[in-house]
Amino acid sequence: MAISRLRLGFRVGFAALGTLVGLSAVICWIQVFKSYDTAAFGGVSGLTVAVALTIHILYARDQWQASYGWLRGLMLSGCFVQLAGVCGFVTYLVLGITNHQALKPDSYYLTCVWCFLTWKWGFLLFLYARMYRREFDPTYQRMAEPADVKV
Repeated sequence: MAISRLRLGFRVGFAALGTLVGLSAVICWIQVFKSYDTAAFGGVSGLTVAVALTIHILYARDQWQASYGWLRGLMLSGCFVQLAGVCGFVTYLVLGITNHQALKPDSYYLTCVWCFLTWKWGFLLFLYARMYRREFDPTYQRMAEPADVKV
C-alpha cells in the first residue's frame, strides 16, 4: 500500500524541520547555556530524525526495493533510541524533582523534554522503517494478497 505524495511531503517536511531544530539545539545548549546533557539528547534526537528523513527520501526515489534489508537494522536502532529516551526521561524527571529545580534553561526539566523528543523520533524511525520494510518485503506481499479461491 503506497502512501500519497502529499503525506510523504508532510513527512519529509516535518523530518527536515526536526533535523534543523535538533541540531541547532546542540549548538544553542552548548554555546549559550553550557548544558551538555541537554545538548546530547538534542543531538541524538536530531540524528534520529535525520535518519528518518533519509528513509523518506529514499522511499520517494524508489531506492529501497533493492536493499530493503537495511530497514531491519533501522528498526532495531529505533528501538534502542526509544529505550534511551525513556530511561533519560525518567532519570532527569527524578533528578529535577529531588533537586527541587525551577524551570530554567539549564534545568533537568528541559533535558526531560529533549528525552521525550528523542523517544518520539526513535518511535517514528521504528514505525517508518517497519512500514517501508513491509511494503518491500516479498514474503509479506504474498501473505497480504488474497488467495485464489475456487468454488
